[in-house]
Amino acid sequence: MYDIFYIGKKDKQFTKLKESFITIKQADSFEIAQKKCITKFFWCVWDDIIVIDDFIFDYTPDDYSQDVVHTFKNNELYDGVWLVPKNNSITAREIEYRFLVSKKEVNILASEPKPYDYFLIDSWEDYQHALEVSSTTMFFASSANIVVDNNFINRKHQYSIYENHAFIHRVGNKDLYNGLFLLSKKKPVSKKEIEYRYLVERKEWDIVASGPTEYFRITVDSYADYEYAMTHSPTELFYAIPRQVDITNMPSLYFSHDDEYNRKENHTFKNICNDEEKDNGVFLCSKHKPISKREIEYRHIVHKKTWDIVVSKHKSYDVVFISYDESNADEHYYKLLEKAPHATRVHGVKGIHQAHIQAAKQSQSEMVWIVDADALLMDNFNFDLYIEKWDRETVHVWRSKNPINDLVYGYGGVKLLPRGLTLDMDTSKPDMTTSISNKFKAIPKISNITAFNTDPFSSWKSAFRECCKLSSKIIDRQQAEETMKRLQVWTTVGKDKPFGKFAISGAKAGVQYGEQNKNNINALYKINDFDWLKAKFDEYN
Repeated sequence: MYDIFYIGKKDKQFTKLKESFITIKQADSFEIAQKKCITKFFWCVWDDIIVIDDFIFDYTPDDYSQDVVHTFKNNELYDGVWLVPKNNSITAREIEYRFLVSKKEVNILASEPKPYDYFLIDSWEDYQHALEVSSTTMFFASSANIVVDNNFINRKHQYSIYENHAFIHRVGNKDLYNGLFLLSKKKPVSKKEIEYRYLVERKEWDIVASGPTEYFRITVDSYADYEYAMTHSPTELFYAIPRQVDITNMPSLYFSHDDEYNRKENHTFKNICNDEEKDNGVFLCSKHKPISKREIEYRHIVHKKTWDIVVSKHKSYDVVFISYDESNADEHYYKLLEKAPHATRVHGVKGIHQAHIQAAKQSQSEMVWIVDADALLMDNFNFDLYIEKWDRETVHVWRSKNPINDLVYGYGGVKLLPRGLTLDMDTSKPDMTTSISNKFKAIPKISNITAFNTDPFSSWKSAFRECCKLSSKIIDRQQAEETMKRLQVWTTVGKDKPFGKFAISGAKAGVQYGEQNKNNINALYKINDFDWLKAKFDEYN
């Protein structure tokens, strides 16, 4: 019967209403709608309400109310759909505040408030963007630093559009009003109010709408990981957790908006490594204070707040047991598992270099422990060493004790190798250890007894290989005087020990072969071929 005008921009609701009421028109303002109206009354539908499905705009005013505006229920208030006489004079202020001095309230539910738009607002730029694009006169201003109660957000709200509203942000036993806001376009706030999350003029509601957020957790092992976290973390602080630590006591920290210092600081916690408490484990990083590439790679933040809380423990590097056909391999591997349950095994790979490359392939840690099959570990040896960034291209070799001649040096000792360099080792060099890196560190601690004297061939083969390398001087950085002393012991001591005579025989043969072929790299490389060694053993025995 009467014209229907949709006041505001065309949107989804206008399209929906158009399907049922094809004569509905759009107007940018109330004044334009009143001017275009050609019927005695016209319906006014504001764009911040939702017309309920069973309201059909068929109301007719009685004879006693032909000159007043009829307002219909919008949830609990009468500020939604209006039926307006064309010639009625309504002031601009009445329209702005949507509060009519003269009206008739019709107890018919015609609409409900449109859900307020929702924005994450953590900066002045965020607020200005919300003012510009919000489709509702009022909008929720949340933050990445809070968790909002979804039940509250999904309720049908109806608050004064001429005030800004603040709701309780509960942190522990404290009730604050710096969490969720409902802001009105009609009452802009200042930059300082946004940045400090403190509204000077506000309507406080005794409703708990938000609580503390849990800071995002992400694995950070490289600077690329850190940059990704800085971009993608949904919270303004995030836990950067290296893969090489075990969490023992994850902190539960939260800094409210009024704690600007802690929100804009990077935080470190204690990490147990090498039996010491260090600040190189879990970081709580702030998006407000970027960290340099060097600080991330060396796990040392220069400017930070340190918490005296042990949060993590350095995780042992991967341990790989390498065996071929040693008779005591299974026994030693099971003993290793008692000390390092996470140890894995490489078995039957032909070639010393290839076996170590396979060990590096099945490892995931930056450094990898290598335990030979004939290594009988000392009770006081463990795998909890942490290597600093600047030392991770170094081959670390522990000492072992020879069961035949009692020599103590790196032969047969446990090794800690840089995984990447091991994968790319120079396989053309006869000595595997020195083919990985030009950095070498001998650790002055006995890791094991190298129990190679289990049978004639194993005893002979082990002595032959070692003495060939010593006599041909293919081991980098070996010292002549020390080498001569070791060769003398290898070739003379231990005849009374189990399979000692075979070890001495192999040592002598190895010295002879090494001296004869010291300039023949191809001949020296054969000492890594166990089939060739077996044939050589048969020649001598």
